[in-house]
Amino acid sequence: MIKMSLAGEILASILENDSDCILFLHNTRDEDTAKQIMNAGFRFEEQLTYSTDRINPLDTVEINYFLVERKEYGKYTVIIEIHKNLFRKYNLMAENERLHFEELLSVTPPVLSDNEEYIYTLANSYVKGYLDITSGKFYSNKDFNPSWEAPVYQENYERLRKKD
Repeated sequence: MIKMSLAGEILASILENDSDCILFLHNTRDEDTAKQIMNAGFRFEEQLTYSTDRINPLDTVEINYFLVERKEYGKYTVIIEIHKNLFRKYNLMAENERLHFEELLSVTPPVLSDNEEYIYTLANSYVKGYLDITSGKFYSNKDFNPSWEAPVYQENYERLRKKD
């Protein structure tokens, strides 16, 4: 088992070249869940920031703080990255229509949860991989492409615009 500060250094080194992306981290207790997110995409309720933390990839203090604060949620840290240009494009489109960008970037139709909140799915192409913070081992996603843009994003936008 490695020290939390070393896990932070490892995570910072994984993220150090990713300043052109918006980064979100999510911890989970179960490695199978981390693998599922990496292979099938990240399902989340209502807004991405409800189950992730947005971080600056160049701020090692913030990275370490995240690991300390979120360690109770599990030892597997899933790294989600969306290229800034793609994020800005869909965030601006969403804001102009009083939508959330998550509604546009979902690769599956939203479904209602038991809490009456919508569940969305981010494509697995935005999942860089996951880090086991106890061993320091990083598992990378072969499908990772933070600039990938699905045709369904534009379809989501057109469908949601017509709702008003």
